Amino acid sequence: MDKNEAVIQYLLQCSQIQDNPLFFNFLDAKDDNKQFITVANDKRLNKTYIDGSVLRRYTFTIVDFRSVTYQAMVKTAGYPNENFEEFLDVQGIVDWIEEQNDNRNYPNFGTDCIIEEIRTLTDNPVLNGVDSNITPPLAKYSISIQIDYLDISKKLFH
Repeated sequence: MDKNEAVIQYLLQCSQIQDNPLFFNFLDAKDDNKQFITVANDKRLNKTYIDGSVLRRYTFTIVDFRSVTYQAMVKTAGYPNENFEEFLDVQGIVDWIEEQNDNRNYPNFGTDCIIEEIRTLTDNPVLNGVDSNITPPLAKYSISIQIDYLDISKKLFH
C-alpha cells in the first residue's frame, strides 16, 4: 500500500478538505486550496524489536490557503470577521485529526503495518504568512502531522 495515497484517501474524509481542491506537493495558491506535502516518509525511529518489527514514523504537512481581510476584531452587525472564521475552519482539520486518533480511525497502510497513533504537532494551525501582493490577499496556514506505526513486514515470528 502506498502510504501517500492512503493518507490522501484518509484526508478526503475530513469535511474541511473533501469539498476543496487538494494538491500533492505542488499547487496553484488560491482561496480554499489545500496542499499535501510529504515531509519524511518511513523515517526509522530507532526502535527495532526482538521479533524484527520496527517502529516507524510518517510525517506530512497540510497547507491551507485562505483569503484575508484587513478588518479589526469588532463585532458589528452584518460584518463578521472573515479572518477569525477562516482560522476556525482550518482549526477543524486539527480537531478532526484528534477525533480520528481518539476513535482509532487511521489510514490504511496495509496488512504489514499497525498504526499506533496519528497526531498534529501543534494545537492550532500555524500562520506562515500572508501574501498581500495578490488579490485577494492569501494567508498560508500549515498543520504538520505524524503517524507512528509498527512495520511488521520483517517480523520473524507471530
